[in-house]
Amino acid sequence: MQNLASFEYPWGDSSVHEPERAAKSRQIYARKRAAEAARERCLVLGQVIQAEIIPQLVILHPDFVTETTKPAYKPDAEQVAAFTDLTLAPDDAAMIQAFSALVAEGYPVDQLFIDLLASSAALLGRMWEEDLCDFVEVTTGVFRLQRLVARFRIDEDAAAPDGQHRVLLMGAPGEQHTFGVRIVEQFLRKAGWEVSIGLASTPLEIAALVASEWFDVVGLTLSSDSRLEPLAAAIRSVRDASCNPAIGVMVGGPVFLQHPELVQRVGADASAVDATTAVLLAQRLLDLAANHSRRSHSNKD
Repeated sequence: MQNLASFEYPWGDSSVHEPERAAKSRQIYARKRAAEAARERCLVLGQVIQAEIIPQLVILHPDFVTETTKPAYKPDAEQVAAFTDLTLAPDDAAMIQAFSALVAEGYPVDQLFIDLLASSAALLGRMWEEDLCDFVEVTTGVFRLQRLVARFRIDEDAAAPDGQHRVLLMGAPGEQHTFGVRIVEQFLRKAGWEVSIGLASTPLEIAALVASEWFDVVGLTLSSDSRLEPLAAAIRSVRDASCNPAIGVMVGGPVFLQHPELVQRVGADASAVDATTAVLLAQRLLDLAANHSRRSHSNKD
């Protein structure tokens, strides 16, 4: 397994870029928060996948389980922190080299997106919140991660959209952290969904989108509980305005990992803990809508 910490990259003159002490503090913090995030994520994913996702969804849809010839890459806290350092380097050459090396070793790209890139994006967000990265740095870092997703797209082998699986993905009103949306997009496309990315910023704009086009599922991401009410208002607008009366709504983001009870509070149907479960949940919501439609037609007959 590639040791990301072994990659050397030019930071330049630390006296010009930032004081050496501040850089050291940022690296220590990054590794500490990466370790905390890894423990939290493993706990949540283990509980959800073992207790709910596998028995309820994978068994019903075995075609969504992909076989790999090499075990998934599971970076530890040091490796996530080291890769995050690369996103903040003067250029992205070392970051691309590190990611390319992992791909060349045969690790599944889709799992790298989740376990490495998404973890790195989350760490950048935390470092920004703690004033260990400024706005330009974190924006540049996330942009570089987005370019990696585009560069190593996983939808070359995607099933052709059949027009019967349509999903709208977007950030909640006021949401700025939307990197996760791009990763979920890749997984859904690979599973044969037709994906639209929304740029609306208000409940009314989101409602206008679902009123003008048919969507089976809407996915909204949220990173902070300070915007719960706008998200709840957006979900109400979606249900009121959608031309699909049985539209499914799923939510995602760190806030729902930490407080799963908020899923019901905002009026969503389900919450996905990562891109893989987002695909399974979207399919489940589609199945539930189809079953409801069949029951309704049966009752009418």
